[in-house]
Amino acid sequence: MAFVVSIAKTLRNHWKKSIFFTLAGGYGIKYGHDRYEEHLLRRVYCAEAKKYGDEKISLSEKPRKVTVFLNPATHSGKSRKLFEKNAAPILHLAGIEVDVVRTEYEGQVKKFISVLEEGETDAVIVAGGDGTLLEAVTGILRKEDRKFHKTPVGVIPLGNHNTFSRLFYGVDKGHVRMMVDAAMAVVKNVTKKVDVLKVDGGEGKTTFALCGMEIGAYRDAEARKSKYWYFGPLKSRWTHIRTAMKDWPPVVKANVSYVEATEENMKQVEEEEEKERKASWSFWRFLLRKKQVVQEAEQRDSMMKTTAEGEDENRVSGEISTLEISLMSPNMISEQELAGIHLEIGPEEPTRTQVISQGWQRMKRKAPRYGSDDNKQLLVKDVSIALDIPETQSEPIWYNIDGESFEAIPVRVSLLQKKLNFFCPVFEPTVNAS
Repeated sequence: MAFVVSIAKTLRNHWKKSIFFTLAGGYGIKYGHDRYEEHLLRRVYCAEAKKYGDEKISLSEKPRKVTVFLNPATHSGKSRKLFEKNAAPILHLAGIEVDVVRTEYEGQVKKFISVLEEGETDAVIVAGGDGTLLEAVTGILRKEDRKFHKTPVGVIPLGNHNTFSRLFYGVDKGHVRMMVDAAMAVVKNVTKKVDVLKVDGGEGKTTFALCGMEIGAYRDAEARKSKYWYFGPLKSRWTHIRTAMKDWPPVVKANVSYVEATEENMKQVEEEEEKERKASWSFWRFLLRKKQVVQEAEQRDSMMKTTAEGEDENRVSGEISTLEISLMSPNMISEQELAGIHLEIGPEEPTRTQVISQGWQRMKRKAPRYGSDDNKQLLVKDVSIALDIPETQSEPIWYNIDGESFEAIPVRVSLLQKKLNFFCPVFEPTVNAS
């Protein structure tokens, strides 16, 4: 009893130290528990991958070979360690030949893919963040070899945001769970077709995105958030307050034209893309059916011209002044019956209170999303945007495309339905860790 009384007196006399060590101890226990759960999760996934590695193949078969584009600069330089700890063991245990290409500068992934031939790899794996994935998708779809477009793509999420991976693998999963899920998806070799946004800026400036694009006050606020690091955890809130304090109103002026999506015109797009895939060039097709191929091409060109003329009549155009413009692919919309680009146009004359409160609400979002439910919402087949930049504009204006900044030049955005094959998760572990 005297011992208990002594401890009680000590805690009372040194209550500040007692609270500190209690909190530190609780954090340490939780940290250790989480690391142990992650260790068990890796073991379960590795055991499952080993089953594939133990399977026998015939002498005529070759092991699967994948090319991994690893960006070692993502996640504050920790991406290589994360890949080797969480994803690489699963791929190797499954008997997959892994060729790792480490990138050294921006744009290198596109250059590597431009010289990569179809038979040299069975899949392209992107180990990095949003920017690395955007480069890989753009590099693949810029290739003239359309057969290469069918090459399965995997993504090991190693970045800070991982927008597409969170949509694809689940927003409620932890980082380690997403990485092992992504690696196991490659092992299981089950793919899913995903839509792609084609952002055409002309003169070879074409980018292909998986998520969307935005421009306006909230995009600019997110971009300069890191400048206010000295506010600590309040930097995001201060960023939106600062937006309401400078250069009011923070609107962009643009000429926007679009064609609203309907079941008829979106079905036409899907049929045209299917015919284009079937009409891919081959030696025998060229040798034996050259005349028929030419006739089919002329028919497609005539049909596309007729369709374009009809769309010009239904095209809606106008000058707008708005707080933001955002575009989202169907990949970002969980329930969308009709395929199309989700176009949102923000308010024309917002109040300062609205700007701040909306910015703070976006901080609480769990699922990645552009725009707001309060914006004007349209479902369009394609959209063209040309900004009206005043001569007095001192700072450059940028688009945010899949988390990366691009110069705000006039662009036309269209939807490529079910364009790429992505490895999708199908394995559910027995260990409950996230």
